[in-house]
Amino acid sequence: MSTYGTVRQTEQLTPALVRVVFDGDGLAEFAPTEWTDQYVNARFLPDGSAFAPPFDLEQAMSLPREERPVGRRITIRAWDPAAGTVTMDFVVHGEAGHAGRWARHARPGDRLQFTGPSGGYRPDPAADTYLFAGDESALPAIGASLEQVPARAPAFAVLVVDDAAGEVDLGGSADLHPTWLHRADARPGDP
Repeated sequence: MSTYGTVRQTEQLTPALVRVVFDGDGLAEFAPTEWTDQYVNARFLPDGSAFAPPFDLEQAMSLPREERPVGRRITIRAWDPAAGTVTMDFVVHGEAGHAGRWARHARPGDRLQFTGPSGGYRPDPAADTYLFAGDESALPAIGASLEQVPARAPAFAVLVVDDAAGEVDLGGSADLHPTWLHRADARPGDP
């Protein structure tokens, strides 16, 4: 199902991570999954596009390649049914890439069209211990997963970010033991 969100607010969480909160009528049919790694396939319009969300995706994909929206998979950090908001965290590398560049410049009132969500992981509440690993792109799913880990359950996370400024509060009530690995500290020849 194709839907769209209207930017309510943005927040620069770290130098490489921008949080975008969406709301609006375009989310009326949004149907979240049970998964903590749920994601959508977002559609980013090329510069100078003749159309804007909401658009007919099938028609847009029939355009010449350079005029088509570009799809990127974005993990949902949170869904708040009471407020009718969807929160997504985008990895930003300056002006590179479609998703990060869009998020860097997103302002209230902007719209983003997407299909989904889908997913496939949720922490087993009966597990003795939890282990998570990833870089900035995995932080939304790890944070959402930690919120579903039982209170005080031991959880370990190995997280790769650029430097200490890339570290974020992951939330949840687990007994979390994070290990932050900084790319800036890597020596030449390190894997």
